[in-house]
Amino acid sequence: MRGLNPAYLDRLEPGQREWILTKTGKMFFDNFIVEKGYHLYVVGNTGSGKTQKGYWFVNWLKYTETQIWISTGKNDEILPLLTLGLPVRIIIPNGCDVRFEERDPVTKEYRPIADHPEIVHVPDPGSSWWAVKPGCINIFEFRNSFWSKDKLSDWMGKLFESLAIWTRLHRMPHIFPFTLYVDEAQWVIAGSRISTDKRRAKNAEIVTENALEIRGAGGRLAFFAQSYKNLVPASRENLLCTCLCRGAVVDSYANPQLSRHCYGKVGRLPSSYKPNEGKFVYADGRSVPWFNPWAFPLYPRLESDRGWIRSVRVLYTGFFDLSKQETDTLLSCVGAAGPAGTSI
Repeated sequence: MRGLNPAYLDRLEPGQREWILTKTGKMFFDNFIVEKGYHLYVVGNTGSGKTQKGYWFVNWLKYTETQIWISTGKNDEILPLLTLGLPVRIIIPNGCDVRFEERDPVTKEYRPIADHPEIVHVPDPGSSWWAVKPGCINIFEFRNSFWSKDKLSDWMGKLFESLAIWTRLHRMPHIFPFTLYVDEAQWVIAGSRISTDKRRAKNAEIVTENALEIRGAGGRLAFFAQSYKNLVPASRENLLCTCLCRGAVVDSYANPQLSRHCYGKVGRLPSSYKPNEGKFVYADGRSVPWFNPWAFPLYPRLESDRGWIRSVRVLYTGFFDLSKQETDTLLSCVGAAGPAGTSI
């Protein structure tokens, strides 16, 4: 059993400090937090709280690893990340922008939020890694930055390829150790049952080929998917730890260790989990407690932050793969509330 550094404990929130000293919390610390590069797979159906659990992992790993979140560009997904006590840096391609605005309770007009996240523009995928800053929650805003899905897919492929190259050459020590979160991972590295697109298939190959190398350097990948088989088998095999959310089903052929937690006499099965529940399964197939899932908190934790989020909207503007003239032409056709001016 590893000892817990008092300096580490002092940085934790009171609830975290209390939980990490329990048997369950100490096992999580020993077998996940300090195990740099232990990739994670969060699996559950729509509405099972996968993204919420992602915030929970960010809130734990922010103390020991650089945090990088690849935004899906929808709803209010990234807003809770602004309430986790760290500065937020938005990394976005040249020619694109993202703004956070809050509604004035009196005038009902929108204005830029106080302490607006830092925006960093990059010219190419590889530069994104050099823009990552330790001590921040770094958000990659790419999905709404492209008009063409093919161009977006090419960007994502080069993003992971450059990560592998720089890792192999030991040229990016400033971001290690890190956690890279990919919600709805199938839009980046889908398995053939989700997509037959050649570009996404190539991206899956790139990630799979380099996952071990990234792990060896201290890089942790955290992928989220609605079904265990949404990612190709080789990719799934590299995701050593798993959080089974409501509706998660894993058959014995796909993964015998995880299957034991989805069938048989193991207490409550994932089919009965509430959205705030999930079973964390370690690389060796253990889960503590074995019979019952964990209860995960709702983010933001404070009601005041939840109220604030309800008054905030996110605006995306510009496309990396279109000129300003082309974008303006599109806007004249679809209106300001269309893809290039999405308000959430």
